Amino acid sequence: MHAQNRPSDPGDCIGAIFIKDSVVVCDRPGRGFGNILEIKENPATDLMWLEREHHSTWYIFRAPVKTVLTFDIIPKDPEDDIDFLLFEGAVPDICGKIMKKEVAPVRSNISRNDKSLNSMCGLSKDAPEVFVRSGVGSSYSSAIEVEDGELFYLLVDYQDRPRDGFTIRFHYDPPPPPPVKEELPQKLVIDITDGSTGSPVDAALSVEGMRFDSIVEAKGRSHYEFMMDNYRKLRINCLRKGYMFHSEQVKPSGDEEVRVLIKLMPIKPGAQVVLEDIRFVGNDSRVMRNSEAALYLLLHFLQQNPTTKVEIQGHVNGPTYKKNITEFVELSTERAQTVYNFLLINDVDPSRLSYVGLGNSHMLFPEPKNRTESEANRRVEVRVTGT
Repeated sequence: MHAQNRPSDPGDCIGAIFIKDSVVVCDRPGRGFGNILEIKENPATDLMWLEREHHSTWYIFRAPVKTVLTFDIIPKDPEDDIDFLLFEGAVPDICGKIMKKEVAPVRSNISRNDKSLNSMCGLSKDAPEVFVRSGVGSSYSSAIEVEDGELFYLLVDYQDRPRDGFTIRFHYDPPPPPPVKEELPQKLVIDITDGSTGSPVDAALSVEGMRFDSIVEAKGRSHYEFMMDNYRKLRINCLRKGYMFHSEQVKPSGDEEVRVLIKLMPIKPGAQVVLEDIRFVGNDSRVMRNSEAALYLLLHFLQQNPTTKVEIQGHVNGPTYKKNITEFVELSTERAQTVYNFLLINDVDPSRLSYVGLGNSHMLFPEPKNRTESEANRRVEVRVTGT
C-alpha cells in the first residue's frame, strides 16, 4: 500500500482527536510528528510558531457556549516541556493551510517549562500576551472569547521525547448549562424486506450510535426492536447473502418510536450502491479514520458472496466548468484504488475486482450548496459486474 493510503494519525492535523468533554487525559502521548511534518522551518525567534513539530498530538473541539475560554495542560512529569498552538478551525482545508502557513495560530505558547508551576501551560485570564515565544517566558497566554459552537484545533507538542502523559482541563466563564436528561427511552423498530417482492427477509444488522462508543450487532431476524435514549444519530448497516449491502443514516428524533424500513435488493449485474461514510481528506486519497466501518461492510459483503465481482467507482467534487479535467480523473482513480487496495490486503481475489475514476462527471449535486452536498459528491460507489 502506498504512503498516501495509510490511516490518519493523531500526530497529524487530519487525524485530530475530537474532544467531547472538559477534561482530556492522554496517558500515551505521540512520539514523533505522525505521518506529516506540518510545522517546520520556522526561526527559533518566531513569536507564533514552533520551530518545528517534535512529538505531537492534535485535538479538535467546539466551544459549548459563548464564553471566555481558558485551559490548563498539566504534564504528569514536570520534566516534560510541553508547548501548544491553537487555531480557529472553521477554515476549508485547514490542515493544508496550516502546513502552508496560510493560516496562523490565534494563541500559542512555546516558552520553557516552569517547574515552579509543575510545568503547566495554557490560557489564562491574567496572562497579558497572546503569543509567548521560545525561551524563558510566561507559561500562559491570554484567554480567548469564543462563540457557541466555534471550532478549534489544538496542537500539543513535546520538545523532547515524552516521559509521561498529560491532562487538559478546559474552563469556561460562563460555563455551559448542564445537559438536559431525557426521561423517556425511545423505541427503534427496524423491518427488513426484499426490495423486489416486499416479503420479509432475515438479515444481519449493525447499529452505530445507539450505545455510546459501541456498535450493537444482531442477526437472524427480519424484525428488530431496541430501546435507546432520545435524539440518537444512527448509522444502520445491513447484510444478507444474495443481496446488496445496505447502509443508511437515521437523523436524531424526539419521537416516542423511530421506525426504519430497509429494502434489500437482490444481487444482479449492474446493481449499484454508494459506499456510505467513505470520507477522504480534502483533495487527497487518504481515507478518514471514521470510514473504517464502511470499508469493512464492503469486505464482509464480498466474503459472504464469494462469486460476486464488482467495479469500484471513485468520484470527486469539482466545479462543473472544469468537468473531468485530468486532475479530477486522477484523484477519483486514486480514491477508488484506495478501496481496491484495502480489499486486496484483506485477501479478496483480485480477479473479482476492478476500479475506475469517474472524476466529477457524475456528481449527485452539480452545484453543491453546502458541505453535506459537497461530501455526497466526494464518494465511492460499488457496481456489480458479475455474479
